[in-house]
Amino acid sequence: MAGSGTLERQGRNDRPSFRGRIADGRLQALYDFWLDRRGDRPALLRDDLDPTLIPRLLRNLVLADVDDGGRSIRYRLVGTEVVAAHGIDYTGLTVEELTSGDTLAYTRQLYGIVVGQAVPVYSEGRFRWEKREYRLTRRLHLPLSKTGEAVDMVLLGQVFDVEHAGVEERLQPARPDELAADLAALRAGGG
Repeated sequence: MAGSGTLERQGRNDRPSFRGRIADGRLQALYDFWLDRRGDRPALLRDDLDPTLIPRLLRNLVLADVDDGGRSIRYRLVGTEVVAAHGIDYTGLTVEELTSGDTLAYTRQLYGIVVGQAVPVYSEGRFRWEKREYRLTRRLHLPLSKTGEAVDMVLLGQVFDVEHAGVEERLQPARPDELAADLAALRAGGG
């Protein structure tokens, strides 16, 4: 494919697609679930997040309360696969209790985009597997709202690939045209 939009345009008929940039089927399923339940709103309402509809994804999910434009992060729920990879159940901890330095700054940047722009963010990068070498992790951060007024929660899907070495960190926010095209494709049955 040629052209400057090649990396950003994937899917049927070369339509813009955020889903097409998500490199893991489990995270694509989470995105589809979020997109379908969110509809035309900027963020999924917390009351519309029904975990019984996504049982196979639960072990890869993190639910966080956010404030201060994404700088204040407290982890409300952490799935079992995420706990195993980190080597700690960080449910109830704040981001400052979990990390520091460059990792803290990166996490705040990522959450800041999700909260400030009310858009999903897909990222990939290196992950230090508990007492092992660096491997690849893929993450999908999705905006949630308790009231529909502002993004005050983030739903994160995180998967780990122990077969492939980590890559340099990549952070990709969704664009409005991609979200609209993905929602239209989902509604048409062609997501």
